[in-house]
Amino acid sequence: MKRGRRVLSRVCAGVVGVALLGAPCRARAQETARVKDPSKTTYGEKSPRATKELDLFAFLIGTWEGKGRTKLEKGGVAEYSVTWIGRYVLDGTAIADEVHAPAPGGSPYLGITFRQYDSSRQAWVIEFLNVTSSFLRRQVNGTAGSVVVRDRRVTVASSSPEMTVREHYDVRDKDDWTYRLDISKDGGERWNRGIIEIDLRRAK
Repeated sequence: MKRGRRVLSRVCAGVVGVALLGAPCRARAQETARVKDPSKTTYGEKSPRATKELDLFAFLIGTWEGKGRTKLEKGGVAEYSVTWIGRYVLDGTAIADEVHAPAPGGSPYLGITFRQYDSSRQAWVIEFLNVTSSFLRRQVNGTAGSVVVRDRRVTVASSSPEMTVREHYDVRDKDDWTYRLDISKDGGERWNRGIIEIDLRRAK
C-alpha cells in the first residue's frame, strides 16, 4: 500500500509539473485568441456614453486577491481566500464584479454584482446575482437602497424583510481596498458591524 501511494505521488507530481510547464503556453495561446477575436476582452472598456457617476466604482476594475474574515454565530472567526474581479459590461455602460470564495461548507461560491447609473432617474441600479444559490437580489434602484460617498469610503445600503445591510468599500489607493459588511436585523436599531471583512490587493 505504501509503495502504491509513493507511485501515485510521483505520478501526481509529474502531472502537476507538466501542467505548470504548459501554463505559459496556454496563457500565450489565450492572449493570441483574444487578439484574433475582438469580441473577447479581459476587463472590457468603459464606453464614452457611460455616465460620469460610473467612475465611482471604477476602482473595482481588475483582478484582486485577498483574505476574508467572517464572524461566526457561535463565536470565533472564519478566514478564507477571496478573488474579486471587476469588468466593464453592457457595452461599457455598467460594471459587473464577481466574488469567488469558499462557502461555509467548503464548496465554491460565486456572486456577481451589477452596477449601473440610470441618468434618466438620476439613481443607481445595483443588483446582486447569487450564482451558487441561484437568486437575484435587488439592492439599489430609484425607490430603494442608496449609495453614499464619504472621503474614500463608498457605502451601499440595502434592505430585505430579513435584514438591513451596509456594504462599505474603503479605497486606500489604486492597488488596495477593503470591503466590510454590517448587518442589522431590527431595522437599523442595532448593528453587527464588520461581520464580513475582506482586504484586497491588485493581482492584475
